[in-house]
Amino acid sequence: MLYELSIGHNNETKKLESAKAIAIIAQQFEGFSALKGLGYWQGQPEKTLFIKIETENKAGIVELAKELCRQLQQQAVAVASIGSMEFISV
Repeated sequence: MLYELSIGHNNETKKLESAKAIAIIAQQFEGFSALKGLGYWQGQPEKTLFIKIETENKAGIVELAKELCRQLQQQAVAVASIGSMEFISV
């Protein structure tokens, strides 16, 4: 299953703590994609880090989201199940 996590900026500083988030994620998953973009939370725009992880470990994704909330002082981290991903090589 391919999961996408959306992590917003720090509500106090308005800074996106990308390096800290990536360090936390890398402790649990050795492969993922990270993209910076713009998201909206409660009608307000905020810098957002989008993480895509292919795994069958749903419990690990849920625990990761909770850990990101704790360490980054987030109200919530959005988690979407968006199907599956396939690696193609020559």
